[in-house]
Amino acid sequence: MNLLPFKRKSVYIAGTSLFGALIFVLDWSFKLAGLKIPFPLFVNLKFDLLGIPIFIAYFLFGTFSGFTTSVIAMISIAFRDPFSGFMKFLAEFTTILGVYIVFKIKKPTNKRLKIVATGSGILMRVLIMSIANVLLLPIFIPSLTLDAIIVLLPLIGVFNTIQGVISIFGGFLFYEAVVLRFKNQEIPQT
Repeated sequence: MNLLPFKRKSVYIAGTSLFGALIFVLDWSFKLAGLKIPFPLFVNLKFDLLGIPIFIAYFLFGTFSGFTTSVIAMISIAFRDPFSGFMKFLAEFTTILGVYIVFKIKKPTNKRLKIVATGSGILMRVLIMSIANVLLLPIFIPSLTLDAIIVLLPLIGVFNTIQGVISIFGGFLFYEAVVLRFKNQEIPQT
């Protein structure tokens, strides 16, 4: 999706590295400062802002950058809880894939297409995370029965919808500001 005039591989590598480092610092800062907000309907789930830099990296530098920053978020969280780290990766990257599918068909030229892409990303996130929870929660949390997981799925779906909206819209807002800045700036001739 990147619309910025980056032509060198070094810019992609540096940008992805920068956002990866930001994700690592934000994750540990939020955790140590107690800034991760519990979802009131199921307090084991926590809202965070890590998806925003992941989506900024995706919008600015492409799908591989979004994948890489999602992996960095997974690694950072996995130091504390490997299962949660994997689930964070799966949630954010499947959201990216949902957005990517729409933008691959047509470039984001209007607000309506961005809303469709957002809906696609959130739908993909909720669907994949529902499947992952049904398959993986009984393995990693044996005290939860399949019936209990089925009862929790709507709550987990609501959580993933809200977290997806935070990630995508936060990333879009920053991306749009950067694109606007580059459009209004003259590029020096060399």
